[in-house]
Amino acid sequence: MGDAPERYQYEDIRDVAVMSDSDALRWTSHEEDTLLETPIFSVGSVRRRSCQNDEASFITVNPPRWITVIAQLDDDSEDPRFLIVRQFRHGTGQVSFEFPAGAVEPHETPLQAAIRELREETGFESGDIRQVGAVSPNPAFMTNTTYTFWARKLRRVSRDLVLDENEILDVGSETLSSLMARIGTPPYASAITIQAWFFYLQAAQVARFSR
Repeated sequence: MGDAPERYQYEDIRDVAVMSDSDALRWTSHEEDTLLETPIFSVGSVRRRSCQNDEASFITVNPPRWITVIAQLDDDSEDPRFLIVRQFRHGTGQVSFEFPAGAVEPHETPLQAAIRELREETGFESGDIRQVGAVSPNPAFMTNTTYTFWARKLRRVSRDLVLDENEILDVGSETLSSLMARIGTPPYASAITIQAWFFYLQAAQVARFSR
């Protein structure tokens, strides 16, 4: 390989200053406007000024907060099973395999939404549910937060699911070993499913070491 063009050459990484002053990167908001309202999100425009006094308008997408529940069926098994929801996703036009999930209603906390969605989509309740992660799905233009919950000590309370209008799904289970091999490839290709699995693995490792 030849030398990279000059514009792609970088300083030795040891010479790069440690980033510590976030204030120098901040933009302040001055005007906000709603451009579009839909049943599931809104699109906005916000005008901001940088610390160098540059001004520009930026587009934001404002979905509701979102929760995903990693629902573990077998607490003591070496290869535990997890509840999986299968449904058609209109964005991709494909059937997707995911963990129970849904939007946080305006009057709810993320925990309340996790308990409700688990019950509605699977008919199960949890005797031990806790938040293990919270991230921005895409901070470049999305304003919401997605939360991951780990639910154990499950018990079935109903075989009747409480689904939204036009929501068609079925519920099954998958083992830990199978999920480790399949998550990240279709039909387990939802980014939110993958990030939730990361938070579960992180929390499960901490739980093992703390025993």
